[in-house]
Amino acid sequence: MTENNRKYPEISFVDTDTELLVNSLIKSYEMFTGRTLYPADPTRLFILWVADIIIQERVIIDESAKQNIPRYAEGEYLDSLAEIFKDTYRLEAKAAKTTFRFYLSTILSSQQIVPKGTRVTVDGEITFETIEDLYIKAGELYGDVLAVCQKAGEIGNDFIPGQITQIVDLFPYYEKVENITTSAGGTERETDEAFYERMRESMESFSTAGPEGAYIYHAKTASPQVADVSATSPERGVVDVRVLLKDGEMPGEEVLKNVEAAISADSTRPLTDFVKVSAPEVVPFNIEFTYYIPKLSANSGMVIAEEVEKAVNEYKKWQTEKMGRDINPSYLISLLMKTGIKRVEVTSPTHAVVEENKVATLQNPPSIINGGVEDE
Repeated sequence: MTENNRKYPEISFVDTDTELLVNSLIKSYEMFTGRTLYPADPTRLFILWVADIIIQERVIIDESAKQNIPRYAEGEYLDSLAEIFKDTYRLEAKAAKTTFRFYLSTILSSQQIVPKGTRVTVDGEITFETIEDLYIKAGELYGDVLAVCQKAGEIGNDFIPGQITQIVDLFPYYEKVENITTSAGGTERETDEAFYERMRESMESFSTAGPEGAYIYHAKTASPQVADVSATSPERGVVDVRVLLKDGEMPGEEVLKNVEAAISADSTRPLTDFVKVSAPEVVPFNIEFTYYIPKLSANSGMVIAEEVEKAVNEYKKWQTEKMGRDINPSYLISLLMKTGIKRVEVTSPTHAVVEENKVATLQNPPSIINGGVEDE
């Protein structure tokens, strides 16, 4: 399920080899009856049918048994195994959040309330509602309040400031409304792979001394979007936590608030630690190369071009999804050489060391040049 599993052997609880079972059944039949079963013998065909049924049952038994092992378990079986880990539960889908600024049409001599639950919509389908009463003080024209999307999941993410402006529930002296932060924090239900990885990391949470692994674990509990966490201590009593989202995306303000709340709780943060949560620093790089196709290639130029593009996308994902991963052109070359090309001249990237609180980020779209055909 994850890279950590590679040190564990693959196991099976029952043998599911069809050929071995068929041979065993045929030999047993021949031993008891004294008959030789030839390929077209109806009895042999019946044995093949019986073997097929037995193998199917064995596969079911094997898969059922594997659900008792965390690295193989899926769905509700994995959820059930979580009870052997400390306070670890699958993260359910969460709704996106943003901050709204409500404007009044005139200055009032008394405060104006914007009731909790006031709704603002993007298009009539995606709607946010305020989570507390907002009191706009006398003499002021606007006030800010946090709101949450009515639909859980990623659907409410990435609306930049000024995109959510259509009010649903009017109130006295209303002038206009707009979101002043980019909506973020909406997540789908945690996947089996991510949940299993976090279950393993939960062992770090037994310590209250503030180890690196504990901060990483608690940061990941804030949102299934969190893919990588770096926790360092640049000076005594200070913990610098950097957060990276899936696919190398940078966290928005709302996600950072959720992570800070998760790792700053009195039950998780050592009393003497001052915790700072932010996005990782960026180390920019570009992808520029020219590749050449062998003259007697078994694949067409179009097929190779598609494979080259897939290799570039795989490299981009690998390079940008983890903090502290050095910019490594050798890995790009290794992926490209598997596509059927003859050779490649890489102009960029060049090797660069990336510190643990930084992440490599692609600056411009990849520049891929087909240099043509060459003899062997």
